[in-house]
Amino acid sequence: MLRTLAAAWLLYLIAGPCAAQTTWERNADWIEEQIEDCAEGWDATACRYFSARALRRLFGLPEVCSGESCMNPTQLVERIAKGDPWAELGAATDQAVLTQAQQMATGGLPVVAVNESIGWVVLVMPGPLHPSVRWRRNVPVAVGTRLDEPYASVYGQGLNFLFSDPSKVTLYVHK
Repeated sequence: MLRTLAAAWLLYLIAGPCAAQTTWERNADWIEEQIEDCAEGWDATACRYFSARALRRLFGLPEVCSGESCMNPTQLVERIAKGDPWAELGAATDQAVLTQAQQMATGGLPVVAVNESIGWVVLVMPGPLHPSVRWRRNVPVAVGTRLDEPYASVYGQGLNFLFSDPSKVTLYVHK
């Protein structure tokens, strides 16, 4: 009996935490590596195709990549803005939209913030909202690359670190 309990406890310690990991936790090293490669200028494709690759890797979305070929930011923005299977949540100027985006991302859904005018797509990460003085709102954390300033790419920072003007940002969720 004692041996069975010990074996069960050992199995829980080995398999339990791994089984409880989220897709974000399982892929954290890969995501951080991609952001670092972009920020350091080591891999231009890490910057250009990060969002599509991350959506495929984290959520298995078939429409963002075909084989090894993934959508560039402009193509991804166009695909998301078309709608189905993406649904618009609303503008980043609305605190209720930011809160809903954070809750959906924390619940495991693919949520993105898009600036159509410059062709940027960043992923909203699970986690608490953080105050942004510049946006005068509480914002979700995000991960994304900056094509204009690769060194400013971020992992686990507020949306305000990637987008300066919330009036140009729209949030979407994948249904």
